[in-house]
Amino acid sequence: MDIRNIVTDSTVHYLVQIGVLNGELHLTVPPPPEPPATPLALAEERLARSLLYQWRAEADAWDMADPEPLAVRWVHSRTALGPGTELGGRGDRVGTMAEALLGLDRRRLLILGGAGAGKTTLAVLLTLELLARRLTRGEDVPVPVVLSLESWDAERVNFHDWLIGRIAEEHPGLPRVDGLHPAGRLVSERRLLPVLDSLDELPEHRRIAVLGALGRQLGQDGGVVLICRTEAYRELVSAQRDVLRVDSAIEALPLDPADVAAYLRQARQPSRAREWAPLLAELRAEPNSPVSRALSTPLMVWLVRRGYERAPADPGELVDRRRFATAAQVERHLLDLIVPASFPQLPPGPDRLHPPRQWEAEQARVWLSHLARLMSRQGTAELAWWRLFGTPLPRALAVPVLIAAGIALSVLFELVLGLVDDSSHRYYGFGTTLGLSVTMAGAVRTAGQAWFGDDPSTPRRRANPLRFAGALRSAGRNGRLGRAWRLTVVVGGPPVILALGVHQYLVPSSAGLMLVVGLLLPGYLMIVMAAPSDTVDAATPDALLQSERTAVLLTMVVLAPLIAVGIELLGWARSHPQGDWAGGLAAWCGACAMFLLISPWSRWLLARCSLAAAGRVPWALMTFLRDAHRAGLLQRTAGTYRFRNLRLQQHLAAAAGPVRPPGTGAVPAPRRAPTAGGPGPGTPSLPPASTWRGLTVRREPASYLLTGRTREVTLAHWGPLGALMALQLVRTTVSGTWDRLESWAPLVGLPVIGLLLMLIRLLPRRRFDLHITDTFIAARRGRRSCHYAWHDVDEVAVRRVHVRGRDARVHGIHVRPSPGAPVPPAYFRGRDGWYLVQPMGVGPGLPPDVAEALAELSGGRWRP
Repeated sequence: MDIRNIVTDSTVHYLVQIGVLNGELHLTVPPPPEPPATPLALAEERLARSLLYQWRAEADAWDMADPEPLAVRWVHSRTALGPGTELGGRGDRVGTMAEALLGLDRRRLLILGGAGAGKTTLAVLLTLELLARRLTRGEDVPVPVVLSLESWDAERVNFHDWLIGRIAEEHPGLPRVDGLHPAGRLVSERRLLPVLDSLDELPEHRRIAVLGALGRQLGQDGGVVLICRTEAYRELVSAQRDVLRVDSAIEALPLDPADVAAYLRQARQPSRAREWAPLLAELRAEPNSPVSRALSTPLMVWLVRRGYERAPADPGELVDRRRFATAAQVERHLLDLIVPASFPQLPPGPDRLHPPRQWEAEQARVWLSHLARLMSRQGTAELAWWRLFGTPLPRALAVPVLIAAGIALSVLFELVLGLVDDSSHRYYGFGTTLGLSVTMAGAVRTAGQAWFGDDPSTPRRRANPLRFAGALRSAGRNGRLGRAWRLTVVVGGPPVILALGVHQYLVPSSAGLMLVVGLLLPGYLMIVMAAPSDTVDAATPDALLQSERTAVLLTMVVLAPLIAVGIELLGWARSHPQGDWAGGLAAWCGACAMFLLISPWSRWLLARCSLAAAGRVPWALMTFLRDAHRAGLLQRTAGTYRFRNLRLQQHLAAAAGPVRPPGTGAVPAPRRAPTAGGPGPGTPSLPPASTWRGLTVRREPASYLLTGRTREVTLAHWGPLGALMALQLVRTTVSGTWDRLESWAPLVGLPVIGLLLMLIRLLPRRRFDLHITDTFIAARRGRRSCHYAWHDVDEVAVRRVHVRGRDARVHGIHVRPSPGAPVPPAYFRGRDGWYLVQPMGVGPGLPPDVAEALAELSGGRWRP
């Protein structure tokens, strides 16, 4: 029989046909070839591997799995709205919890717990488990991305836009997809799982905005893991209409003392078993003792392990009831012990030329306490080196240091000019030369910022300009312009500049030469030098600092000489001198000064030197922070440091002295004015009349009135005036004309103009009224007034004031009208459906009388 099989349009990789078979057949078929990875899949894979390396290092620094994770018990919580899916587990069995998380419908999980309960630790372990499943087992799971909510302004920026920006900022070197950074595609296709930490560390008004924005912007199937303290989340849920619906919520239970004893027994050094024996026996025998209650959270267990593992102290001292009668005393002792234990005195080795770097434990505590206090004052949990300039001491020294440096530079400049000056051939004076160089340097720097859309005060890791082709590709991929414009500038820029240069050489033109050599060529090179790095790994604080330092030095060595040559070519085309080294030197100094002054690195130098000279931080600050991170005291995320736990930051800040967080106690209580008679019948405890900041306070049983006249202080004009003064300082310093009256006139006249503008605004006293009753709340400021009936208002709270879309940097009383209620003019319109009543001050605090009146008369609408 003749049989022929014809196969067409088949999708199989191998086809085996057998006619007659006598006996066994062993057939080995190689696996089918895998399809080539798409650019998006490749970018996703590289992102996952970078995150795995990053968080594995953090887990090692925190001893998360050494010898094994703590057995924290997680149970289903009813705090979140909605029934939720029953989910729980143990911290030492993260695989089971990760499997349950992947099985949720929308993969939305809320992690709750008290201070130091191990919420962040569980999130990191879940992240590592999901990344391991993806990279080692090949499972198709979303890439978890751990982020702090500190940098998200939910009132201004959409959640997905913020998420895309953070990934693009931290991982600029991911492979491009269709010429664009893949973060947008990864977010839109739900290939990422955001793990959001630090919700409870935000101010209250920001927590409400974040939770409401997540509920509105995540979409139907957007997954998220949200971390928050239990009490803070309960308060948010009770005060919020728009909340995040989650699939499940889990909450940490206190650690069992027997589990803590078993963990410490495995973690302790065998040679110190006798010293640990009393503490372990106390944990097993007395579960309600002070030390057992204190060691009920992973934070305290880590503190006792790290503190007594590296310190010569005896852990058995914790069972002494005379010294430690309460759990709070044990906790304070452990928090005090961790800094000396993290910086032990290491003996020098016989084979080392120099002893290892040693930090005095007491001095390290002082430095960390000062940094913690600065962070608490600023209301932030992130320690960024470029933000240290915003502290009071560096800002106060900025102008004096600039003047002193200018005088020193002018003296040096005069000495150099005395050797090379030949003013007979100079077409322009030194003042004009300096002005041109400073202006052109500012224009070149602005071109680089505008191309990438950078914030000039925020650093980032840049590409290596010595690898010109790679930097040029990065500049073309990351530009803010359209693809056609980017391709035109990047590819067509060099030929156009070369053609213009040849033309200007053959047919000299003064303005043309300066434009090509001093502006177009430096601007093009600035775009290349400012291109982001192609490195996939997340940026570190040291990498950011090194990148900024390198960028400043390169601009001074490459771009500043080009600007100086361009300015000198302007004079050469007009007067053809034999040589003018002095003018070129002046132009180079002006451009260098401009590049240096507007860089984050110069502000960092001033902040570090001033704080170190005052003894508040070490001179080698970055090395110290690096050592503190290795010791587990700090966490490193996205180029910034954070204390491992907010409790540790608060403890160190309190050790540095009393700290007044933003808005806490910022407004003093009104001063009571003496009255002729005592309070009449039915009057409240407050007197009928008092004063606050010159305003009259009148209080009745169903009414509160704050009235009078105030003056406004205007500060917005000092920014432009300060820039003009800095320009004049640079010009006068480099030209060495401090002895001329025309050089001092702007330096004295501009502050006088600023003071006059402030005085003009201060002279008229403007009407100020705030009237609160049991039926309405009304306000008047100057000629503007508003009125809200309580039956048209859902909530009243203190929020940041936004006038015509701009942040006024003050806080005021706001109301959220009910749907369909009448609203005041557009001037009072705030953000997220809130409307302004009356600005009250810089901080979010209110006078006690005002807060009491709102709580009493608003009918339960007040949200403190």
